[in-house]
Amino acid sequence: MSRIIISMIAIIFIIISSCTNDSPTIPQSDLIVVRGYIYAGELVDDIQLTSTLPLGSEEEKAPPINDAHVSLIKDGQRYDLVLSPGDSGYYHYEGDDLSVESGDIFQIQVKYEDLDVFGFSEVPEAPKNVTISKTTLIFPDFDTMRELRQQGISMDSIRATMMLTVNWEQEEDALYYILVENIDVNPVPIESQFSKPPREFISQPTTRNEYTVNAMMMTHLGKHIVKVFRVNQEYADLYQSRNQDSRDLNEPLTNIEGGLGVFSAFNCDSMFFDFKQD
Repeated sequence: MSRIIISMIAIIFIIISSCTNDSPTIPQSDLIVVRGYIYAGELVDDIQLTSTLPLGSEEEKAPPINDAHVSLIKDGQRYDLVLSPGDSGYYHYEGDDLSVESGDIFQIQVKYEDLDVFGFSEVPEAPKNVTISKTTLIFPDFDTMRELRQQGISMDSIRATMMLTVNWEQEEDALYYILVENIDVNPVPIESQFSKPPREFISQPTTRNEYTVNAMMMTHLGKHIVKVFRVNQEYADLYQSRNQDSRDLNEPLTNIEGGLGVFSAFNCDSMFFDFKQD
């Protein structure tokens, strides 16, 4: 599974505890930072544990925790996770008997040294009535655009042909984000004078009920998937607190007891379109 959420927010938790005159920015003890995300209908493989970084640290990433005992609990049944390959602090569930469905309530439990950490999340419903305005998006070359302009066609009309819109039913107080990803086995980069970013991109969380995909955003030809994710409140709180003023040393919002971070569930609906070059 693509770790799309973590790529959207790089969270570094600054811990201030029992300030002293000698060293007010060094925590008295390490805490666990949980970044755990589960997705309806998908495997569980997006659970990461790290320790904390003190204020003023020159390190860019917090150290991963690779020797914790991590479990998910649903309906009283415990599912033990195992460490994923690599020195990353990621954990996943190996079995095929764990399903993630709308309405499920999950608890995450982490035991590490003398620390016990836990959190809860409920899998939300999928976005309702997701539609797409067209199933083919064309990237015209600049000669074609020039010819259209010479024929008296306005730039607004030309731009409209280079866009498609994804719509869904907006529910009160709900937050959404959108993933657009090329799913071709051997994607072909478009011929463009612009630099080529990754094959997928994601939006910021939004309370709106539509998202526009512009051909100028695209980097590869072929089949694409558009996923509209519904976001839980705990993730919305974390996202909204990411721009905390550096002078405000309060801890970021968290739904993790005994530690920091977020444990959240997501649900989505998907549409497809082909991206072609004129």
